[in-house]
Amino acid sequence: MSAALKDGRSFSGPYLQVTSTTQGQAFDPLWSGWEPGWSSWGWGAFPDFASTTHYSGRVMANLQAADGQHMRCHFHLNHPFEGMGGGGQGQCQLKSGRSVDAVFPPSA
Repeated sequence: MSAALKDGRSFSGPYLQVTSTTQGQAFDPLWSGWEPGWSSWGWGAFPDFASTTHYSGRVMANLQAADGQHMRCHFHLNHPFEGMGGGGQGQCQLKSGRSVDAVFPPSA
């Protein structure tokens, strides 16, 4: 990820979208007495039973400038399933304590 401040400084570094995974066996108690996925109920397709990923919509980043300064960021995604491409907003903070609001539009 990269970010540029109005003063011209650029930062880049890794980011992580926070997710969790539910393993298929966690669903087993729900199927007792019914067919797995309740497909006959008209609820629609149920996710793969091997595992299901849950997207929290939260992203964290640790960015660094060429001069070694760091900036940490946290974001809330507009459409978590689409990742950063779905747009979002959040805040970044420099080591000095200065905070910067961050908004990024969805990619086309």
